[in-house]
Amino acid sequence: MQMQVVDDIRNPSWLAVNPAQTRLYAISEIDNFQGTHSGAVVTYAIDPASMQLSRLGAMSSAGTTPAHVSVHPSGKFVFVANYGGGSAAVFPVGADGTLGEASDVRPSVGPRHHARAIDDPPGQFAVSDHDSPHLHMIAPDPTGQFVVANDAGLDLTLIWRFDAQAGRLLPADAPVLTAPSGSAPRHFVFHPNGKFFYNLYEHDAKVAVYDYDGTRGAMRLKQSLSTLPPHFAGSNLASEILISPDGRFLYVGNRLHGTIAIFTIGENGELRTNSEAWTHADSPRSAAIDPSGELIFSCNQKSDSITSFRINPATGVLSFTGRYEPVGSPAVMVILKPR
Repeated sequence: MQMQVVDDIRNPSWLAVNPAQTRLYAISEIDNFQGTHSGAVVTYAIDPASMQLSRLGAMSSAGTTPAHVSVHPSGKFVFVANYGGGSAAVFPVGADGTLGEASDVRPSVGPRHHARAIDDPPGQFAVSDHDSPHLHMIAPDPTGQFVVANDAGLDLTLIWRFDAQAGRLLPADAPVLTAPSGSAPRHFVFHPNGKFFYNLYEHDAKVAVYDYDGTRGAMRLKQSLSTLPPHFAGSNLASEILISPDGRFLYVGNRLHGTIAIFTIGENGELRTNSEAWTHADSPRSAAIDPSGELIFSCNQKSDSITSFRINPATGVLSFTGRYEPVGSPAVMVILKPR
């Protein structure tokens, strides 16, 4: 049942909720906020009884066309990836939950790569934006001591040590991971145990698996595998990567293939291809797992719908519920935990 429509923000393409579930941060993927060459981050208060949203304020994203927003585990900082601006920005959170001016902005720098991945599936005609830096995601690690960002334009993963006193991003011991040319690192997820890191390459539709050292922010690549079925040929752009709350299964959205790929996670963090589920719609841009781990929801951007699936707790396999929620061009959804 639809409870509210909020229409005071332009192109809200990503959302994040603070740990206390009292504030919602929405990026406005624009490049002209208040006459500047910048996007915006809008803060909303979440009423705990009615779950209604009320706007508290907006702040420049310190770069153009932001693509992602996340919150530090302390709730005291918000991180933004500026896709068009090619920069990562840190914002302190005030007592009322609104954002102050950016405490740090870090540009991504590196050589340009090819628009097509060197290991594309056969028949890939889709192209990636490799004309300049394009940060697609930024998020802290589970401890909040390090911050990671993916640059899909330069095929880089950037790692910073986070200074939680000054709100600054400092270089980690190994501050840069390189991905195959043209692969376009998009989204990533940490295993709940904090020991493994899964990085999704958008253009060649692969998941790179790393051992993660949370004391140094260091990573060691140990596996890479496709999100597509054997012998696949054609165009596909991978979109979202999620892990089940119990850490046993990993899910990846394949936009042009119209599926969610399912992987089983071994004790050492490595993946085994499990199965796939048709989204019953077109272009799954993102997905979300409910806190109980029983359902997964697919935001099907070009089909103007959200479809849902039940997760088999023993196998991780998805079963379509038969339900569609009509939403115009859904890009992302967040699910609040019951209180």
